Order: sequence, then C-alpha cells, then structure tokens
Amino acid sequence: ETLPALMNATQMILTISRYYNSTERMTKLFTKITNQMINTCKACILEGEESDALWEKDRLVLIQNLDSCIKLNMAYQEQYKITKETLQKLPKGKQFDFSETLIFGRFDLFLSTRLQAHRHVPDHSSV
Repeated sequence: ETLPALMNATQMILTISRYYNSTERMTKLFTKITNQMINTCKACILEGEESDALWEKDRLVLIQNLDSCIKLNMAYQEQYKITKETLQKLPKGKQFDFSETLIFGRFDLFLSTRLQAHRHVPDHSSV
C-alpha cells in the first residue's frame, strides 16, 4: 500500500535533493530503508519475544509471519523496478541506476536464512 508512495518520495529526493544527488548516497538511502524493513520483519517474526523463543512459536503463525515478510520484499523490489522503468521512459531525468544487489541483497539473505531455519523448527502443534 505505502510502497508506491515510498518510491515516489525517493524519486523526489533524487530529483530535488542536493545531498542525495549521487548514486552512492541514494544507494545508502535505499539500504537504510531496506534495513528498516528487515528490522520490521524481525519484530513481526519474533512478535516481541527474544530470538530464543522462535523455536517455541506455533509453526503456522511463524509461516504466516515469514510469508508476510516475503511478500513485503517482493512488493518492495517490484515497486523499485516499476519506478526504475518509469524513469527510463524519461531519458533526460535522473535515473534509478543503483546497485540492486546492495539494496536488496541483505533482505534476500535475511529471508533465505529464516526460511532455512524454519525447516528445522520442530512442530509443537502435535504435542
């Protein structure tokens, strides 16, 4: 819901800001946004508990929370690509020519390690 507005805001920052007029600074800004999304996903997965309690969580709830985080990541990357393609249609304007590996790589890694760990979570629902 808010991702199109977020991409519009970053596009405006790129266009207007004197500070964020470099590829390096915009990449850092996107990386900070991504890191905040990761922190939000951690909070969603843990539901305010310590990370040790992850293994005690209901498997179905854990799967739903992981699924929400995966959907967020996919939507974030999709909105980025939509914005990038829109800007490419305006060749005289500033472009989203940033390292997608730097921007999205940590989020992808975070989710892949959580999914691998999830496979090893014992199913306490049958106990």
